[in-house]
Amino acid sequence: MKVSAIKYQISNTKYQILTAYCLLPTPYSLLLTAYSLLLTACCLLPTPYCHAGDRPFNNAANWVGTGLMEIPTARVLEDGEIRAGIAQAYPFRWFGGAMGILPGMEADFRVTELLNTEISKPGWENYGHYKDKALDLKYQILPESKLLPAIAIGAHDIHGTKLYKARYLVLSRQIFPFDFTIGIGGNRLRGKHSISLFDKLDIFEDYGIFGGVEIAAGDRLNLMAEYNPVEYEKDKKVVVPEGASSRFNFGLRFKLCEGINLGLSYQRGDELGMMLHVQTALGKPLRDKRPDHPLLAPVDTTPFRERNKKKMVDQIYNAIYRKGFRNVKVYTDGTDIVLEFENTRYLSDAKAIGRVLRTAFFYSPKDTRRLIVISKRLNLHVLRVSVARDVLSDFFQGKISPPVFSKFVDVKIADKKSKDKTGYTYSVKYRKKDLFLGFKPDFEPYLNDPSGFFKCRLSIKPFIKEYPWDGGIAYARYSLPFYSDISTSLPPAAEDAIRSDLVDYGGKGSTFDRLLFEQIGHITRRTFGRISMGYFEDMFAGIGGEVLTFLGDGKLALGIEADWATKRRPTSLLQLEDLHAHSLLANAFYCLPDLNMILRAQYGKFLAKDEGWRFTVSREFDTGAIAGFWYSITDTGNLSGFNRDYHDKGVFISLPLEMFKTTTDTRRYQYSASPWTRDVAQTMRHSMEVYGLNAGLMPFKIKHNIKELRD
Repeated sequence: MKVSAIKYQISNTKYQILTAYCLLPTPYSLLLTAYSLLLTACCLLPTPYCHAGDRPFNNAANWVGTGLMEIPTARVLEDGEIRAGIAQAYPFRWFGGAMGILPGMEADFRVTELLNTEISKPGWENYGHYKDKALDLKYQILPESKLLPAIAIGAHDIHGTKLYKARYLVLSRQIFPFDFTIGIGGNRLRGKHSISLFDKLDIFEDYGIFGGVEIAAGDRLNLMAEYNPVEYEKDKKVVVPEGASSRFNFGLRFKLCEGINLGLSYQRGDELGMMLHVQTALGKPLRDKRPDHPLLAPVDTTPFRERNKKKMVDQIYNAIYRKGFRNVKVYTDGTDIVLEFENTRYLSDAKAIGRVLRTAFFYSPKDTRRLIVISKRLNLHVLRVSVARDVLSDFFQGKISPPVFSKFVDVKIADKKSKDKTGYTYSVKYRKKDLFLGFKPDFEPYLNDPSGFFKCRLSIKPFIKEYPWDGGIAYARYSLPFYSDISTSLPPAAEDAIRSDLVDYGGKGSTFDRLLFEQIGHITRRTFGRISMGYFEDMFAGIGGEVLTFLGDGKLALGIEADWATKRRPTSLLQLEDLHAHSLLANAFYCLPDLNMILRAQYGKFLAKDEGWRFTVSREFDTGAIAGFWYSITDTGNLSGFNRDYHDKGVFISLPLEMFKTTTDTRRYQYSASPWTRDVAQTMRHSMEVYGLNAGLMPFKIKHNIKELRD
C-alpha cells in the first residue's frame, strides 16, 4: 500500500469515528451531526497549499483568547505557550492572559472593563469603571490535517458572575493564505438568528451561527473579517443599548516583532478598535546561554593495575568539583568507581547525573566494571544510578538509543548511608560551601479592592542560608519594601482572620519574612521527615513537620504534615499576636511523566479549622518553568461572613532564574495569585517541602528523562 493511501485511510478512520459518535441520540451529538456535513464539504475543497497546523493563525481576539475579533476560531495556543495583552472597542476594554495548558487545550483569564459604567456604591468611589473577571476554556478535539479541518469546543465565562457566558463548537480550515472559520454558539454567541433546522426536535433553538476569515497577506500582516452574532442590547449588563449597527467586523494584525502583534479593527459598524498582545513560549530564555560543552574525548584510560588509585579519584573529584557541583566524594575498590554529588548546577537532575557520569567515564580506567552515581539533597543520599562502563561508552557515542540504554542502567532509591567501604580508596575530603547569600526582587499585586482595582508592593529581599550539617538549613530573609500603595476601604477583618487581613501586612514596613531553622532526614530508605521552626512567613511563626514516603519508582508519594502557629503582628519586626492556629493534613502526590504534571491532594483540618480537600495541579515545561493552580472544597460552616461557602482557588508560576542569565542556575522565582483573599483552606507557607526537594531524583523521573544523560 502506498504511503498516501495509508494516510488517507487513517484520516478516513478519524472521520468515521466522528460520524459514528454524531449518530448517538444526544443534543450535542446532533450538533456534531450537522457539523459532520460541514466537515464533509470542507474535506472536498482543493487544498494543495493547506498547512496542517494552527500557525500563523493562532492569534488573539479582543478578549485575549485565540480568535478573530469577537468570535473564537478552532485554533489554540501551542502547549506551553503564553499570551498577555490589552484591547479596546468602546465601551469595552479587555486585558488578561492565556496559556496552552495541555496539548490542544487553552485557558484564558480576562478582565472586561466597561468604560461607560461607574460604580456608585459607598466605599467604591476610587475604584473606577465596572470590571468583570472571566475564565474561558477551549479544547481542540481534532487538529487540522490534510483531509480534516481543526475542530474545537469551548466555553466563555465559566465561573463567577457569567456576564459573558457562551459555549460553542467551531471548525477552522486553512487554504493558505486563507483561514476559514465557521461555528455554532449558544448563550451570548447565539445571536439574533437561531438555527431552525430540526426545530421539531426542540434542540437548536438556543444556537446560532458565526464565522469569519483571516488572510495572511504577508509575513507580518494578517487581514480579518467576521460575522459577529452578539446582541449587545441583551447583555446581562447592558452598555450598548442600541446594539450593533452591523454584524460584520473588519480588522488587521501587524507583527511588530517576533511574538508582539498590534491589531486595528472596525467593529459593530461604528466603532474603532485596537489590541496589543505579546505571545511567547513559557520559560523561554531571555538571553542566549554560554557554551557548556561536555568532555568529548578520554583523558586517561590506563587500566587500574597501572594507575595510582588515590591520584585517579582525586583527579575525578577535582574535575566534578570544578563543574560547580557540591558535596562531591569519589571512591573506588579497584573495580567500580562510586561518585557522590549534589546538583547545584542544572535545573535537570538527569542532565547533572549525565555530566558526572561523562566526567568519570573520560577519567576512568578502561577496565572499570561499573560507574555508580549517588545523587544527594542537603548531603542526604536520595538516588543511586549504576551502569557498566562499556554500555555507557556505547550510549555516549550514539551506538545505542536512550530506550535501549534505559534497560541496562540500574536506577533506584539510594540507601540512607554508604555501606561499609573498607578497602576503598577515597578522594580528598569534599569542600563544603556552607554559606549562601543572595536577594530576591518581589512583586506583590493586590487587585480588585473597592478603593482601587490595582495596587501593589515592590520589595527587595536579601537572604542568607547556612547549611550547618547534613539535612540542616538556617534561613533568614529580610523584606525591604521600596514602594507600596496597598490599602483597603473594606471594614477591618475579623480578629481571628487567617489570611483575610493580608492588607495589614502589605505596607512599607521592613521585617524578617523568614527567620527559621529546618531539618530534613531519612526515617527509612524511602521515607523522609522534616521539622521546621521559627518565623515561617510574614504572617505566622511556629513549629511544623511532615513525613513523606515514596512508593514504587517514586510516581506516588504519601505523607502527613502538621503545623502549630502564632499570628505575627503587622508592621513589627518579631512581635506576635494572641492568635493561635494549627493544621493537620494528609498528602498524596502523583506524577504523570508524559505530561510532566504533578497532582496533589490534601485532606484534613486547615488553619481556619475548616475541614476538607485542597487540590493542586502543576506542570513543568521543557524550559524548567512551572505553572499550576489550586482549588479547595472544605466545610466552611464554622466560618463567618464572606468565608462561608467559598472555595479557595488560584494560580501560581515558578520561573527559573537562568531565564535571565547566560549561565545555568537552579534557583527559581515563585509567584501566585488568588481572586479573593479568604481564610478558607489555608496552609502554612513553607520555604521547603520534602516532595519538592526530592521528587526530581525519583527513579521514574530519571528513566523518563534518560536521553538527558547524554546532553
